[in-house]
Amino acid sequence: MKLSFLSASTMACLLGFSAIGQKGGPEVKNLKNINPNAIKATMTFLADDLVEGRQPGTRGFSVASKFVETQMMRIGLKPAMPDGGYLQPVPLKKGIVSEKLTAMTLGEETLTYGQEFIASPYMPQAESSVSAPLVFVGYGISAPEMQYDDYKGIDVKGKIVVFFNAAPESFPSNQRAYFTTNPVKYNEAIKRGAVGVISVNFPNDKRSTWEATVRRTKQGTFKWLNKEGQPNDAFPALKAVATFNPDKAEKLFAKSGKTFASAVESTKSGKAEPFDLNIQATIKVNTQFTSVAGSNLVGMIEGSDPKLKDEYIVYTAHLDHFGIGAPVKGDSIYNGAHDNASGVAILLEIAQTFKNLPEAPKRSIVFTIVTGEEFGLLGSDYFASNSPLNGKIVADLAIDMPFFFHPILDIVPYGAQHSSLNQQVEKTAKILGLGISPDPFPEQVVFIRSDHFSFIKKGIPALFIKSGFKTIPSDTIDRSKSDVGWRSTIYHTPQDDMSQPFDFDAAATHVKVNYLIGYYVAQDSKSPDWNVGDFFGGKFGKK
Repeated sequence: MKLSFLSASTMACLLGFSAIGQKGGPEVKNLKNINPNAIKATMTFLADDLVEGRQPGTRGFSVASKFVETQMMRIGLKPAMPDGGYLQPVPLKKGIVSEKLTAMTLGEETLTYGQEFIASPYMPQAESSVSAPLVFVGYGISAPEMQYDDYKGIDVKGKIVVFFNAAPESFPSNQRAYFTTNPVKYNEAIKRGAVGVISVNFPNDKRSTWEATVRRTKQGTFKWLNKEGQPNDAFPALKAVATFNPDKAEKLFAKSGKTFASAVESTKSGKAEPFDLNIQATIKVNTQFTSVAGSNLVGMIEGSDPKLKDEYIVYTAHLDHFGIGAPVKGDSIYNGAHDNASGVAILLEIAQTFKNLPEAPKRSIVFTIVTGEEFGLLGSDYFASNSPLNGKIVADLAIDMPFFFHPILDIVPYGAQHSSLNQQVEKTAKILGLGISPDPFPEQVVFIRSDHFSFIKKGIPALFIKSGFKTIPSDTIDRSKSDVGWRSTIYHTPQDDMSQPFDFDAAATHVKVNYLIGYYVAQDSKSPDWNVGDFFGGKFGKK
């Protein structure tokens, strides 16, 4: 009976869109051409065991990339690379920690890799080591603009800093996300003379379990290489970067006269002060390297306006996932159906929808399928740093596991509050009859966890749209719990496959939302701009 009701509900939505289409312009009438089955078909191929989880540098990724490239051809997208093709080479360096040759001692105690600590690969070279005193620095954040400084009154030069992998709850959602990022914390530590870092999650952090973190690190680390062949964002001044098991973290505080629990409490309450941990750590990291020929795909629809066609709205979705890894429940292929075969499928249907228009939008529309998102937003960062486009990117819309396990009644438009893109978001939501909701779980720091953030760092306004938790009356499931629960049980495991209860009509709603927003940006005589006084506009936009 529930399935029948959902079907009726979906039909009502479709009828509603049909009525809207009769009243709207060509862009709205075009909504009727969106095909949920096309999304399902693309996802089914990209999430199949055939492509072996699509890890960069593998045969499976190459097969998946070739499939997407043929879909760009079928749709009729113009190749956007200077050589007349779709493929943008992304040179990558992969590093995997040799666990047997990596060690950490804390005082006189030798720790066990994978049980008490893990280490990140040291990307500049195969061998790295450091021996230094430990200093606790709360969140490891210095943010004068937020009147906050974890380093106040302490000297960390030549020391290893220990911090929590989070940011103050008092920060606004997206600023909180920004200051949680590793590069921000690493650069702050380096600026103050630290030689290593140890991060630790709060106990019961819902973002990831310790077991999942260990499993994830076995996949290695990737960095894209610059023209000189050097890895980008390698942080060579930090001779060791380690993560500590929160269940064992009391060992870090054993000589300090304070407890791990008190550090958690004082940090969460905003009352943490830095202090010496009165213990020495020695960390040795051995890294094994391989070169990986990574790649993005870039296609476009050229704008119809002679002047505005040299301005670009970029849609981005990542193709990669974790490949074949540690078995979970007897399965070792990390298919990545929702993360992010779904985003690629939705992006291709957005491209098809634009091609169905009787006339191309005024600005050019670019569709980028990027690599290495799971390993640090690598493909999008490479594209944003090495753009093949002869013009200006004015906006980015990223599609990454947007959530469509139920009909969509509201959206969460991450980034909308920072720029004029909010105008197009509100217009689109009104046309589609959707609500707009705030970030439901700021502790998840979603804002910095997908490819749109690579464009924000280049000063380009961007959006990352997820579905909200509002549901139809017959839905008895609390989606605020089930969607968060998905992250702790299915996310980044082999169980993210096509057996999940996807709602492909809801997936089509994501096409409609992102397509209309991009269309209205493309038609606007003014390009998007940061809001006056905005945090990200001030940090990354034009000075």
